[in-house]
Amino acid sequence: MMSLKDTKRRINGVKNTQKITRAMKMVSSAKFARAIHAFTYSQPYRTSFASVLSRLLQREEITHPLLTVREEKKNLCIVLATDRGFCGGLNSNLLKFSAAFLRDKKEQTCTVELWGKKAKPFEKVGLATVASRVEKVLERPSYEFCLSTIQRLSRAYEAGEIDGAYILYPSFKNAVVQEPAVKRFFPFLREDLPVEKVETRSTGLILEPDAVSLFPSMVEKYLAVQLYQILLESAVSEHASRMAAMDNATNNADEVIQKLTLNYNRARQAAITKELIEITSGAEAL
Repeated sequence: MMSLKDTKRRINGVKNTQKITRAMKMVSSAKFARAIHAFTYSQPYRTSFASVLSRLLQREEITHPLLTVREEKKNLCIVLATDRGFCGGLNSNLLKFSAAFLRDKKEQTCTVELWGKKAKPFEKVGLATVASRVEKVLERPSYEFCLSTIQRLSRAYEAGEIDGAYILYPSFKNAVVQEPAVKRFFPFLREDLPVEKVETRSTGLILEPDAVSLFPSMVEKYLAVQLYQILLESAVSEHASRMAAMDNATNNADEVIQKLTLNYNRARQAAITKELIEITSGAEAL
């Protein structure tokens, strides 16, 4: 059993930890507010871009290597995790989901890119060859990084180096629920775009020089916007998960402090009672 001094030291230690978790929760709350704002206000642009691309594909009969669907023998999978911990089971759930996804594709050759420091444990799974590692992707999501990534993947797909490209990331449902999800980038399917009524809206679409020439760059930019949205969404999931985890840690610290304080008071009362008994016994002996 701990002494009164040890119990008091333990209470102070838990209180100091609680101050840290409370501060981390406040910081995560502020970052979550900024991240959800950026994610929400970027969605209309992606929706409008998808609408234009959908109308383009309906109005023009376009054939392009990016639209070619072939048997998936060589896939590239990007695992997008966070760079920092203390965000509950966000990363562990993502890695389990990624492992299950690759097991489903065990008959195919899969190469993995690990984004984020917390994706590093996935190397030990041994389900795929790790092609590259990138850090600090979610610290400041960059559209330029997304565009260069999509251009690299599109060149690999057109050259036949890969037959499919996927990203596995923590999707955002709400401030409490964040679930692993997967998004396919290549092959690019027309069915992934919203259906537009060409008859009523095609007159407002002016293309220069022509649809066939514009198509490759438009697809790359659209997919870059989608990837950028995924980075923003993953950042929102990270901050929401960390905010909830730090809130739970703060509440748990309260419970621990209450139990330790109760034990401390009981032990202190027992020590006082023992001293009184000793004093009383000594007085009676005299």
